Parts: sequence; structure tokens; C-alpha cells
Amino acid sequence: MGNWLDLRQVAYLIAVVEQGSFTRAAHALRVSQPSLSQQLRALERQVGAELVERGPRGVVPTAAGRAFLIRAREAVTAADGASTDARAAAGGEGGSLHVATVTSIATWILPRAFAAWRPMHPGVSLKVSEFPDRRSLEGAVISGGADLAVGPRPGVWRGPVRPLGDERYAIVVPPDDPHGGRTEAELGEFAYHDWILYAPEHGLHDFVLDMCRTAGFTPRGVVETRQVDAAARLAAAGLGVALVPEGAVPADLEKQRVDLAVPPRRAVVAYARSAFCGPGASFLDTLQTVDLGLSPAVPC
Repeated sequence: MGNWLDLRQVAYLIAVVEQGSFTRAAHALRVSQPSLSQQLRALERQVGAELVERGPRGVVPTAAGRAFLIRAREAVTAADGASTDARAAAGGEGGSLHVATVTSIATWILPRAFAAWRPMHPGVSLKVSEFPDRRSLEGAVISGGADLAVGPRPGVWRGPVRPLGDERYAIVVPPDDPHGGRTEAELGEFAYHDWILYAPEHGLHDFVLDMCRTAGFTPRGVVETRQVDAAARLAAAGLGVALVPEGAVPADLEKQRVDLAVPPRRAVVAYARSAFCGPGASFLDTLQTVDLGLSPAVPC
């Protein structure tokens, strides 16, 4: 094993083991499954041992794979740290920051943070990537494609996770709906309404369905959208009702907003594959100190 390892292949191996599936890992990494399998076979040939195997509960590392992963994770983390240190050394207050997020958060939470952070770090090259759902977002960070993520709490995560608060959700109704402007409403009151739903690939698709099912009904969808703002506007246009983050309800639609007695909530966190450092650490400080329009997190 005298040759240099391809860190991309190592990152792919880590993703497959953490996701427990080639299919899920390929989706998270946004690569084709055949390409992912080919890269792992190439890594196994270089190492000289099989590193993963299919078990009753999905893909798991072999004994050789478990031994390899100990050093492999260290190597990937060290490479990330080396890149960050080099950027910081080369640019002083320069360097770069790549933030990954989901679409709804990119629309109404992150702009507040960037407005506070950007003036203090004008020399940092900033990139923001939006992903449709939590799994794609996790994949971007696992693969090293982003320095940190701001979004829903990840499922199983070995890196640092910092809570930022909870998104609370409200209903937007058509102009002639008698619920408009009410507070303390129950979600079940909208069981027989038409609904604006989010497209299946959108991160809020399952969230809305789960909240409605918990309230005892399955929403009757008449329109699907990929945008939170579009959901509110379509509801305001009279096509149905929509569940949207409270902070994303436009000011001109306040009369068509309905606050729920027990509003659905979704935790928002910042997370990284390894330690927050360089521009990422300063941006995390901003996220934790600026008013992002989130509610205090409810203890689990």
C-alpha cells in the first residue's frame, strides 16, 4: 500500500458506511451509484482487502474496513484542517467559506446571519449552496463539499452539531377563509381544506404530511411547489392552505396567517464534518448571537 490514497474515494467509503447503503450514499453525495461502486472497488484494490459487505441491516464495514476507517477518518479530517489553515495563512482575514443549507432556510434565516457577518469579513470568499432535503445536505458535508451546514438536525452525525433554535410553523389561508387572523387554532380544523403541498423532493414534503397525520388527517393536495414563498402566495391566491415557517410569512399576508395553539416545530442546527474553524468558526459565532427569527429550542 505504498501509493497515495485518493481522499475522494476515502470520503466515499465513509459516506457508504455512515449511510449504510450504496443507494443512499450515492444520493447524498450526488453521484451515480455505479460510479460510487467503481470508486470503492478501486480503493479496495489499492488497499488489498474488502472494506465493506452487505449485512442484514445494510452495508457494514468488514474487519479490515473497521481498521481502515480509524485512520481514514483522521486523514480526511486532517486534510480539511490543512486546507483551512492554508487559506487562513495565505489570506489573513481572507480564505473562503462554503455554507450548505436547505431552500427554506436560505430564504429567510441565513440572510439575517450573512447581513451581520459579511461586513466583518469582507475578504472571505463566500459560497452558499441550497439543497432540497436533509439527506442531500448531509451528503454535501460528508463529502467535504461544504465547510458547514445550516439546516434540520442530521440523523446520525459524528461531527459537531450546534443548536440554533426552532422553526415554528403557521398556516396561510385564502382571503375569504374565516380562519384568517386567528390564533390558538388547531391543525385538525384544516382537515377538509385543499392544501398547497411541497414537491416530494423538498425537505418539507414529509414534514407537512407527518404533522397532518399526527393531527389525524391526510391533507388533500391540489398544488405542489418547491418554494416556501410560493406556497404562501398560492394559498393567498385562494388555491388552498399552506403550512410555512412563521418567519417566512410575508408582511402583506398577516391577515391571512393563522397561528396554531400547538405550532409544529423543526429544530435548526449548524453542523460540520470536523471542528468548526477559520471563517466557519466566526460564522457559527454569528449564528449563535444574531436574532435569526427562531424560537428557543424545546428540550428533547
